[in-house]
Amino acid sequence: MIMRAAPDRLELHVSYDCRNRCVFCSEACRLARFRGKNPTQREIVAILRAKRSAGFRHVTFTGGEPSLLPYLPRVLAAARAMGYLTCLTTNGEAFANPRYAAQNLAALDELILSVHGADSSTHDALTRTPGSFARTAAALANISALAGGRFFLITNTLAVKSNFTLLPGVLDWLGNFGAVKQFLVSYPAPEGRAAADYGRLAPDLREFSEMAPRLCGVAARRKKIIRFFGVPACALGAAAGYSNDFHWSPRLTVERGLRGGVLGFREVLSGAPVRKRFYPAACAGCRFMGLCGGVFKLSGSARPGWRVTARQNGAAA
Repeated sequence: MIMRAAPDRLELHVSYDCRNRCVFCSEACRLARFRGKNPTQREIVAILRAKRSAGFRHVTFTGGEPSLLPYLPRVLAAARAMGYLTCLTTNGEAFANPRYAAQNLAALDELILSVHGADSSTHDALTRTPGSFARTAAALANISALAGGRFFLITNTLAVKSNFTLLPGVLDWLGNFGAVKQFLVSYPAPEGRAAADYGRLAPDLREFSEMAPRLCGVAARRKKIIRFFGVPACALGAAAGYSNDFHWSPRLTVERGLRGGVLGFREVLSGAPVRKRFYPAACAGCRFMGLCGGVFKLSGSARPGWRVTARQNGAAA
């Protein structure tokens, strides 16, 4: 795949702490490596200023859990003052506090909220954090009550074996919240904590050809946008057009790194949705080649259904 346009989206990792311990956390190794070494407010603002001068227009603050930074509100305000469109990825813990939500939503254009179940037994088992569902539900309620019409809330739900059959109910429940504009259903990446037991965690891709159209039906009824991340387009069957790969925007990630043993930052340019993904032989001749990023590349024998092919799903040209 080639980069479709010059990047104007910045992803800035500002936190290496998180109180959740999600079973699928792709950042777990980096959080352990850089825990307690969050960028300072001055460092973050300097990066924002330099990248804005370089032409970047959109910034996503991510982590870890960014809302654990006591100076995040000042960072959001600084980004807005520089003219950025601002986005925050969060587990919702801080936004369960209506005062925090009211103070910070005005500085945000978008928020991506992790929601992995429609009840505490499902969600808390995946975050491995008792009470996380209650806080997430409170965040949803606060954001819906306080956000204006311009605000764009995306819910990100990881599709794993334990919640896969429950996904229609999860999206239907999320549809009750007016601020939600888009459902994102994500396939776990074989990184961090997820990599340790990937074969038991990740659903068989062949199950998506039936499930994805059902989820699209829920989104249509609830009048929400839906996208699927990390799932090859062919595996989505009749819902292939809702692959997030087709809507990818190039981005630059700035995150903690070590150079010669010295703590600093590194930059990673993502011109296409190909991180940890590849085209197996089954992709040959598929009309989605060059648009879809393929399947996640795994080590060992834990390959949960990646042999699903374009021809099996009627997607080949």
